[in-house]
Amino acid sequence: MNNTFENTAQAIEWINGLRYAGEKNGLSNMRALLARMGNPERQLKMVHVAGTNGKGSTCSMLERMLRGCGLKTGLYTSPYLMRFPERMRVNGVPIDDESLVRIASRVRGETEKLLLEGVKPTTFELGTAITLTYFAEQQVDIAVIEVGLGGRLDPTNVILPEVCLIAPIGMDHTKVLGDNLIQIAGEKAGIIKEGVPVAVAPQQNDEIVQVFRDVAQKMNAQLLEVRRETIQLISSDARGAEFIFRGQKARINLAGQHQVENACLAISGIELLRSRGFELPEEKCMEALAKAIWPGRLEWLGDNLLIDGAHNPHGAKALYAYVKQYLPGRRIVPVIGMMKDKDVGSCVALYADLAKEAVATQVDYPRAMPADELRDLLAAHGVNAVSEGTIPAALERAKQIAGEDGVVLVCGSLYVVGEVRLMLHGDDGRL
Repeated sequence: MNNTFENTAQAIEWINGLRYAGEKNGLSNMRALLARMGNPERQLKMVHVAGTNGKGSTCSMLERMLRGCGLKTGLYTSPYLMRFPERMRVNGVPIDDESLVRIASRVRGETEKLLLEGVKPTTFELGTAITLTYFAEQQVDIAVIEVGLGGRLDPTNVILPEVCLIAPIGMDHTKVLGDNLIQIAGEKAGIIKEGVPVAVAPQQNDEIVQVFRDVAQKMNAQLLEVRRETIQLISSDARGAEFIFRGQKARINLAGQHQVENACLAISGIELLRSRGFELPEEKCMEALAKAIWPGRLEWLGDNLLIDGAHNPHGAKALYAYVKQYLPGRRIVPVIGMMKDKDVGSCVALYADLAKEAVATQVDYPRAMPADELRDLLAAHGVNAVSEGTIPAALERAKQIAGEDGVVLVCGSLYVVGEVRLMLHGDDGRL
């Protein structure tokens, strides 16, 4: 059988085609596939980042600081916002077509052999194998690896990182991770390795932090806690903030108070890497931090269109706080699309308090909640809601409702935000 793909579209179609054919089996699949690929993960120095919300932003800021210090970086995140190659970047640039086709063809060949042995890798495991192989080929100095789901049993947890970071914990993926924050924190804590230092972001309560304290102690791992009282906010606006953290003055151009805390987690990651022997000058780190971007998260596309990929109650609360603080008195017209397996009711309740009018929509994806159902749920919360079955139609309808002075807020799902950004921005995915 010829396992060579002719183009990226064919490779991506094969990867996504195994979304429902793969069978998760702890970390066994990932280990078996990486062994057949020559264990590229053993050639890499890495940072492992888990959490419910903010881990992508943290990864982006950390990677930008590392790159600013002259290191060749890898960045693995999920899901992608506009195009699949964005998931795997070297020095901020998505994987090139030739590399993706070539490495995916190799992975396909090894996967076919594993299938004969009863091993059925999942879509995410295939993407992880491609990424780690690419980073090893590129001989990156350090790679920042974002957990896909949870931590303990996530395919990325086969790596042995230099440092671990844990972003804020919230309620999400409850059917897999547990139905309370302590259980979810326990799953996230599964990335903490023996003797590997870990930094933890501010959490909703001390019980969550205690989970990480206990696991870190058990694993003989240094624990660095980011505490809100150690963050001194100098100024903030709708586009970013200035602050002082552990004596370092910093500026970020990512919006929202939560991004200040994410930045402090990234800075803590830098501190831990210094303790592991990395030369990371403070001045270069702070200069690079101010250049960090993370598209689709409280991102303005012009003066009247705000997009945010918040898709769970924790993220929706951050979006709610941002709108209340920076857009008082503005007419807000949300364009909302959500996945039906999320906590839609809790998110809609928050969105309903931001706007009197809204447009419900949906993406062409099996998990998407039908636009009409979402419209009815918004209406039940007192919102004058309409539905549009396509994103372009929903966006146009919202613009008409908002008028010249209103703000169209696209939210509820990264899939929806990504489609809007691709339609209106369409860049090449560089960071």
